[in-house]
Amino acid sequence: MADASSPLAHRSFFSMTDKEIQQTFWLTLANAFLPPQRPEVAEAFRTVLVDDLEELCTSLGIEAQPELEAFRHSVSRIPGNLELLVDYSHLFLQPPIPAKLNLGVYIDGALNGPCLDAIENAYRLVGIVKRDSLKDLSDHLSMQLETLAVLYGETEPALTPEQFANVCLVGALPRLTAAIEAESPDSPYAPLARIASKAIAELAAEPDKWALHRRRHAERRADTRLGVWRHCKTCGKPFAREKEIGIMAKALTGAGLPIDHLDHCPDCRDVMQGYFKRDIK
Repeated sequence: MADASSPLAHRSFFSMTDKEIQQTFWLTLANAFLPPQRPEVAEAFRTVLVDDLEELCTSLGIEAQPELEAFRHSVSRIPGNLELLVDYSHLFLQPPIPAKLNLGVYIDGALNGPCLDAIENAYRLVGIVKRDSLKDLSDHLSMQLETLAVLYGETEPALTPEQFANVCLVGALPRLTAAIEAESPDSPYAPLARIASKAIAELAAEPDKWALHRRRHAERRADTRLGVWRHCKTCGKPFAREKEIGIMAKALTGAGLPIDHLDHCPDCRDVMQGYFKRDIK
């Protein structure tokens, strides 16, 4: 199973496929619900996570603006990484553990019940193995969310993401959210759990609804009336939003790579590099 402990990091979702965006979304949430012990992870949680989630939710058609604004407000009130870890520990680690991230307890009323058995059977079916670094039961929220990311990367998974979500996540996440809000409504984990709960509900919705979301997202991305667009220096047509170009330029510059090509649309760029399109008759 992939390592979900990697740092949260701001990235560009420009040109990703729908499945790649789904993978990134669920893996981002899986990381966000792990203990923020590493300084770079805690720092990313406090700084760039909300922007990543906003872009991902927009890309997936998840209407979560109130939750995102609440997250932005609550995380801004946490002065440092240590305070974030204290908040996490209070909710999820310190007895009597007000909000348990082992989701089977919200279905069975206790640990190690039939829900855990069902989750482990699902893991075996799709070939998921819990890594040694995760010192917890297999129904931990982060492991389940990461499994969704894995399933979106499979061409023909033994279980669809919707089927796996219905094993536990659909029923348990709203109850986890309620537990967090009852104990600590001002914690950034409260709106984060609401985002996850809303996304799971959308995932379990009928396929036609997802198709509508994807169509609306495609229309928004192609609408040059929305956002500030970069115009090609060769042909003059708009081809990408300045925000996306800025993220790509920062990543390329950080890697020591040139960025001049970002001033030209893909078609003109191909011509400049010696690639030509021709009609096949």
